[in-house]
Amino acid sequence: MRRAGLALLSALLCCGCAQVREISGGPKDEEGPILEEASPPSGTVRFAGDRFVMLFDERVQVNRPKGGLLVSPPMDPPPTISVSGAREVTVSWKNELRPNTTYSFAIGEAVQDLSERNPARGLTYALSTGDAVDSLSVTGTVTHAFSGAPVEDALVMAYDAQDTSSFTKGRPMFVTRTSKGGRFALTYLPLPGLRIAALKDLNGNYRFDLPAEEIAFSPAVITPVGRNDSLAEETSLHLFQEASTTQRILSAEVLEDRALRIALALPAERLDLRDVAREGGRLSWSSEWNSMRDTVLLWPSDTTALSEGRFEARTEAATLDTLRYRAIKPMPFALKVKPQPGPATGRMLRLRASRPLSELRAEAIRLQVDSVDMAFTAMKDPNDARGVLIEALDAIPPKAMLTVLPKALRDIYGGAPDTLRLAVGPAPESAFGILRVTLIADDDIGPCILELLDQGGRIVRRALGVRNGTRVDWERLEPGNHTIRLIVDTNGDGRWNPGRWSLQQQPERVFLHSEPTNVRAGWDLGISWDLRSR
Repeated sequence: MRRAGLALLSALLCCGCAQVREISGGPKDEEGPILEEASPPSGTVRFAGDRFVMLFDERVQVNRPKGGLLVSPPMDPPPTISVSGAREVTVSWKNELRPNTTYSFAIGEAVQDLSERNPARGLTYALSTGDAVDSLSVTGTVTHAFSGAPVEDALVMAYDAQDTSSFTKGRPMFVTRTSKGGRFALTYLPLPGLRIAALKDLNGNYRFDLPAEEIAFSPAVITPVGRNDSLAEETSLHLFQEASTTQRILSAEVLEDRALRIALALPAERLDLRDVAREGGRLSWSSEWNSMRDTVLLWPSDTTALSEGRFEARTEAATLDTLRYRAIKPMPFALKVKPQPGPATGRMLRLRASRPLSELRAEAIRLQVDSVDMAFTAMKDPNDARGVLIEALDAIPPKAMLTVLPKALRDIYGGAPDTLRLAVGPAPESAFGILRVTLIADDDIGPCILELLDQGGRIVRRALGVRNGTRVDWERLEPGNHTIRLIVDTNGDGRWNPGRWSLQQQPERVFLHSEPTNVRAGWDLGISWDLRSR
């Protein structure tokens, strides 16, 4: 009896020490439904029906994919996919199938399990109205022509080698979509050569017919190969949006500091805004263009009631559009002021504000070395409404200190900066790095643009007219990881150009160096970039 009591007490103590936890249902299900059987089976030949039925290993639901179920060759109207039982899905159509043709149905994204909505990825059903199922394929990748980033959810389409019109006016023979990594596989293809193109289809009609649609195309006829052919070459497609042949506004947005930023399809000499709703008043706009003159910041002289206006935008050539001025975020009252890069030695300092300046008071600026004032002059930059030029009477030594008090600057909206203190003067050479890049390429590569980008993707150095054997030396570089980019400037205009379908013109090639370039302080780094195998 005593032993029984001790046993009971021990059990109670163990229970008292136990932790209280939620009941777990085990690891999350991340597997999609698995096809157990199909009627008729995938790979059926001499097919003459109007539907097939698939049975899965668990309860399923249908997810209507964008553009409908993906079928090669496409059907018009597209087939219907529906749940016909707890684990059963039926695909049916009203079209008459073509004779001696293999049809493939990309089921994967359209069928999901009922509990976790996991898709049956990679599942494709095939049938043939002829005596055999075509079994060849074309695989490859789609990347953005300029950035090199993989493109997800792009249509990749195949056409007869002699067909040059269906990409813009008809429908493809075969079609698939790219994966998250930009990969694609056109399967169940016949032997004849094919033309391959990619499309970001904005209106779901399987053709390139909108100017904003991005496209890519292979310059050569592609011959499909067997799925297990280890010597098969991958097809690389480089997606781009064609440059506009007519002037138009690509985008317009109000920035936090109240500038209206407008991006144009083509360079322009000027861009004027007229408020079609305002009567009277003195509203004016000052402009700030980028180097290519295809993007402009328009600064209004008065931000009062701008959201109530409608503004007609006009270049020197024509009226483009009517815009609204909609500010999303409140404007910060404090004016931001930053130093601008300057020469290694000298007497000049450059500052730039976040908004155009209306007032500069030099007496509220101090330039000192070891608490001793240096003589200088300060003025607004005549070539930059946001710029300030400070020129010392003597060369500025290391460890000089620049102090800008709030009353020194006033922007056109009345904002002033917080007190700004900057260590200025030439930094020692040991604080910077040197990078020397030598291009090794084919002799016919033509002129190239070599660019150095910082970790934020901003261009910090640029060299034009680079050719095979050219060495570019960049000195006094800020330490850190950088990216080297090369643009094959085919037409020599100093900028990257997209392709054009009507001319069968590919976009200018862009290469990124395979590894980040680590610029170190005090180091002299040399890189030989070999592009001959690319």
